[in-house]
Amino acid sequence: AGVSRSAASRALSGSGYVGQESRRRVLDAAAELGYVPHLTARHLKDRVSRCVGVLTLDLRRAEDAAVVAGVSAAAREAGLATMVADLGGHPLDALEALRDFVAFGIAGAVLCPVSGEPAAYLSRYGVPVVEVGHRFAGGTCDAVVVGSDGAGRGLGVTADEAGDMGRDAVGLLLRRFEDPARGVEVVRRGLGGPAA
Repeated sequence: AGVSRSAASRALSGSGYVGQESRRRVLDAAAELGYVPHLTARHLKDRVSRCVGVLTLDLRRAEDAAVVAGVSAAAREAGLATMVADLGGHPLDALEALRDFVAFGIAGAVLCPVSGEPAAYLSRYGVPVVEVGHRFAGGTCDAVVVGSDGAGRGLGVTADEAGDMGRDAVGLLLRRFEDPARGVEVVRRGLGGPAA
């Protein structure tokens, strides 16, 4: 591609400055060679992945599937990957899934919570957490997105609203990445804007 090794690295990672023409040449050369950057190696260097974990109670529920779709879409737009752990209706399996999240060095987690334990577990490892649909964890989560009434177990919203809640959750995680000292935020879908 006719660029330095460091410029090629910046072009492939999407971080740091590289001229547009140089970036195009590097990406063209990578495509021609079939080269795909090894994200695990990058994560070892950075000690945290560019991945958001999503924990759902049961992906067969339309609301949980919609949250995952919303998180995935918003994460992609933000340059993040998504790792999904579906408990298949068995909330007691959450700890195993959360260990995988920590082992893979996720940057943050979106939980369709089943109890306060998942947020408490992840907070011990410094992982920012957004609960979606119900506030279980009190002060141990970083943000909450709830339906317009904010009441009841489960989401109690339409699949479209649940998808929007997933997108909101990623937005809250991105704000948490920028400012880890933020207070816990609660966003109520349909009521317009955050409430503390």
